[in-house]
Amino acid sequence: MPNDTDSEAVILALDKVGVDFSIPKSALVDFLGNAEFTPYPHIAGSLLKRLNGRKLERPVFLDVIVFNYEHSPGNPSPRRLEDVDLTILEAAVLEGFNNRYAREENNFQSLLKPLDVPQPPPFQTLALVVEGTVGVQDGVTLVDTDNPQVEVKTNLIKVQAEWANGMVPQEVVRTGNGWRFTNGDNRLSVSGGEAEAGPRPVRAGSLSEGAYAWPAAAGTFSGEIGAEVRLLSRIRVGYRPVDVKLLVEAPKNGFAANTGETARIALDPQVLLVPVEVARFFSDQMPVSNVTAASQMALWDQVPIVSATTNFRSIESGTRELRFAERAWDYWPTLDDEGLYTHLGWVSPDSIWGKARIRFRLVNYLDIKTDNEHVAPSPGEGADDRRLRENNDALSGHPQHISDKPVVKVIFMHRIAPPAAPQVGQALVGSRCVGIAAGLSDKFATIAHEIGHLITNSQAHSTLPDNVMNDPGPGIKITDDQIQKARAWAQGFADFWPRP
Repeated sequence: MPNDTDSEAVILALDKVGVDFSIPKSALVDFLGNAEFTPYPHIAGSLLKRLNGRKLERPVFLDVIVFNYEHSPGNPSPRRLEDVDLTILEAAVLEGFNNRYAREENNFQSLLKPLDVPQPPPFQTLALVVEGTVGVQDGVTLVDTDNPQVEVKTNLIKVQAEWANGMVPQEVVRTGNGWRFTNGDNRLSVSGGEAEAGPRPVRAGSLSEGAYAWPAAAGTFSGEIGAEVRLLSRIRVGYRPVDVKLLVEAPKNGFAANTGETARIALDPQVLLVPVEVARFFSDQMPVSNVTAASQMALWDQVPIVSATTNFRSIESGTRELRFAERAWDYWPTLDDEGLYTHLGWVSPDSIWGKARIRFRLVNYLDIKTDNEHVAPSPGEGADDRRLRENNDALSGHPQHISDKPVVKVIFMHRIAPPAAPQVGQALVGSRCVGIAAGLSDKFATIAHEIGHLITNSQAHSTLPDNVMNDPGPGIKITDDQIQKARAWAQGFADFWPRP
């Protein structure tokens, strides 16, 4: 057996005998390396010893086994290998197996088979459909967007519930942007990749652990009749593959039989990902109310934002079983008839420069408090971009600024120039920085237009109608020459991202 402090080796050994996991791998690694405060190392070691030369017929989640073990009579939680009760351990595995596959096995031996016998397919094999797929390489689905929509079809079932003293149907109801999953919950398990991406942007974050998944259409879907439901989600992907599968939870801390097959997804290496750092400059008198971390994530990142106020799970007080989970989007970029993602009047730069196979990802967000003059410059205060340049200097010197790798800096101010100046945006060519006037109503393609000045390394404009570099009124089209310049420019950020 591997040393119980070698978490990665233990995970590999468990995988070979049919023990997987549903919690983030990073958490599992921590648990397996902490024998003083968690039972994971010794339960895992006992499982490997008990299964010696055999494996489980179908995989069972280690975290579910541990939960079942610790919630057995007497609430045992072993801290030594000799403290693990094999009778309780076998019962915990049986319970996890039966919950996951809707079975009623009562003999641990019936779950075992020799290691060299091929494993049968899962209870249900539910293929994931991934938006933007350009091909499959070595089992990895390559996509042309860093925020692909993932779709999976699944059939709802009946599950055992102690509070009902019998079987109850799963039910999913969606109304508008909100949905409820009764007698369970569902999510996408997303693991691997580069780094976890939390509610606020993080450096190089490329995935969403436990991504939310919601019904593709409004309506009511019930396990009473085995209803099929299409579930959608959007996730973050990078160049390193992420492993994605649908998990459907049963009321009592297990997973029901309709888990989906795993798909490996990665950003196509030919797509160039550009890191973006956003700074909101504000003052006591000049807040920029619409420019928040949440709205910025929706602008640069098509992963929906569900806040704590619209996300809760109801637990039965007596049995501690999950009755329902209810959620709703707070921010969600809409796709219009022209294929553009828009939010709060802005169009996502991905929608325009994505035609050059370029995508943008928010990797840092800062709120910087300053004086009124640096939020809304006054008349007669020197050159139009003077305050913007000073704000760029302040951002570049900020301790939270990403300085070790090049990033595109996007500075929001109420106005970027004195009132007489016509600019809605301004590019500081040569500084990888653009300024955006958040206090004006004329938004739409402004950010993509100003980034275009960085791309072309010029303040020149296009006379072509509906071109993104047209002035006034930037459009949404780009030329072949602009595509070539954009791809050459984006190559300058390639070192920011981890590669396989």
